[in-house]
Amino acid sequence: MIGNLTIDNGNTSVKVAFFIGTQVVATNRFMRRDVRLLERFISSYKPDTAVVCSTASTAASQRIEQLVDQRCRRVLHLTHETPLPIRLGYSTPQSLGRDRIATATGAWTIAQRLDNQSDVLVIDAGTAITYDLVTSDGCFVGGNIAPGVALRFKSLHEHTGRLPLIDTDGDTPVVGYDTSTAIRSGVMLGILGEIRSYMADLKLSHPNLMVFITGGDGKMLHTRLGDKDIIYNEHLAAEGLNRIHLYNQANENL
Repeated sequence: MIGNLTIDNGNTSVKVAFFIGTQVVATNRFMRRDVRLLERFISSYKPDTAVVCSTASTAASQRIEQLVDQRCRRVLHLTHETPLPIRLGYSTPQSLGRDRIATATGAWTIAQRLDNQSDVLVIDAGTAITYDLVTSDGCFVGGNIAPGVALRFKSLHEHTGRLPLIDTDGDTPVVGYDTSTAIRSGVMLGILGEIRSYMADLKLSHPNLMVFITGGDGKMLHTRLGDKDIIYNEHLAAEGLNRIHLYNQANENL
């Protein structure tokens, strides 16, 4: 089947999607060691081309990339030097995470369809939480990186003498009434306040701001934020990688 495979090889898991043109046909997520699942995905959809975004450099990651190189006719491995539909205004593009490039491109692409005059804030809530700004004319200005949800809980547990390791499940009062709720509220209300603060500060200089949230904790944070103006999309990286593929295909770089 003529189509494009996107692979987001992240810190925690591997996310794959199959596109025909701009339409996503199928998606999946698996742990890096489960290469067999990627083999089955490729066998099912038989993509002609692929785009790979990798933030991991383990042996398992290398096997994934080798498999894609073997099974697809053309493979684009995303780097900061890859021709992009957006411009990188980052002063150190060589240190910019490829996943941030992909996710920012995906959010900007969708925003252009909805309102091409909007600047874009994209929040990717994974192992780390990244906040990236892309202007309406397609310039990736930069952003911020903060610890993710699980990392904050784990850090409190591992770097203190007696604080337990807890998670997001349970009561989250404004004022914690025991150690567990104090930790949970401190972490979760802190993250929610962080997100709201970034949004408020950016809207002072970018009043026409469209906000996207994605990542493993994106849906949970979107629900807790309760803000109808924030757009949740779990496939922003895949959308961005496919857009990068189409851009390079149109410009005969593939």
